[in-house]
Amino acid sequence: MQVLGGGTPTYYQLSCPGRGQVIGGLDADRAGPLELSFLGNLGGPIGPGVTTGRAAVFVARTSRTLSGFRPLLGCIPGGGGGGRGQTAYEPKRQLTAVAPPIEATIRRVKNVVLKDAQRQRVTHGCLAGERLLAFSSAVAFRTRRPPALSALGSVRATSQRAAGDRIFVTVRSGITRPESVRVELQIHAICVRAPS
Repeated sequence: MQVLGGGTPTYYQLSCPGRGQVIGGLDADRAGPLELSFLGNLGGPIGPGVTTGRAAVFVARTSRTLSGFRPLLGCIPGGGGGGRGQTAYEPKRQLTAVAPPIEATIRRVKNVVLKDAQRQRVTHGCLAGERLLAFSSAVAFRTRRPPALSALGSVRATSQRAAGDRIFVTVRSGITRPESVRVELQIHAICVRAPS
C-alpha cells in the first residue's frame, strides 16, 4: 500500500490483521523525502500494548508535492508470554484519582474503496452525542510495488466541513490513475464528547 504525503500532515491508520494482536514494531518505506512519525499513547513501560494498541496512526509531512510512503506493522500476540523481574521503584504513596481517566478525543476512521470515476463524494462524521474537532483524509494505493509519482498524484482528495459535524470529501481522479489498482480513501474525524 502506498500513501500520498503532503505539506500539511497526512494521517493514515493501519491495523494488525489478527484478533488479539498488538503492534510490536513499525516502519515505513519512503518514496521521496518525508518526515514520518506515529501517534502513540503515554504510559510506562514503553512497549507493545502500552505505547501502541492494535492500530497505529502514521503521520507524514513533506516539502515536495509528490512523495509517498508504505506503512509497515509488526504484530505480536497480545496475551504476552514469559516474564521478568520487576525493575521499577514502587513509591509508598499513591495518587488517588477522583474518576478513571477519560480520553479527550475520539478518532473515528472510515475506509472507502474508490470507484474508477473522475469524481466521487464521500461523507463521514462523529457519532450522536459528539462534536467534530478536526478532520483529515488520505489516499492509498494497494500495490506491492510503489507506483510512479505521476500515478500518486493522479487521485486527489479535498476535505471540507459541512454544517454540523459532517465532513464532505471530494475525490478527483486524473487520466494517469493506474488501471486495475485498488485505490482507497481514509477519512479521520477527531471527535469530542458533547458536555451532558
